[in-house]
Amino acid sequence: MISKQIKRLLLLLSAPLLLTSCELAEPDDDAARDAAVRWADAYFNCDFHEAAEYATDESLPWLRFAASNTTEHDLQALQDEGGARVSADEGVLAANDTLRVIRLTVSPFLAPVAVGQEPHLSDEAQFEVTLVLRDNHWKVRMEGLPRSERQSRD
Repeated sequence: MISKQIKRLLLLLSAPLLLTSCELAEPDDDAARDAAVRWADAYFNCDFHEAAEYATDESLPWLRFAASNTTEHDLQALQDEGGARVSADEGVLAANDTLRVIRLTVSPFLAPVAVGQEPHLSDEAQFEVTLVLRDNHWKVRMEGLPRSERQSRD
């Protein structure tokens, strides 16, 4: 049987280890959230060159596609509204060693439309962004153009 003193000693020795392990996960979440917000701020304000800095190499064709479908009229409409504003939820939707899924709220933003239709600004929507850890940096992994998870009522 283990004596009470040994149990207390084990508890005291394990407490700092548990606290340290909890603290290690949080900076990764913060770093991933920061990268997601920086990417979204650039992407939704049509600064695709800047967005590429926070995206994986495999995402670059999607950024080029978005850029090729953005007109001066789109940029002016967004600028007239003061640009897109981005915020991130505090938690993460999914996480492991090299992946995070972050929910972002963007307002206003250029709503994607079918070919030949006139783009318009939507008031607000939420987007889920997947980030992967590459060379010690969190990068957004685009598997298509961002689609809102919940549309606003506009």
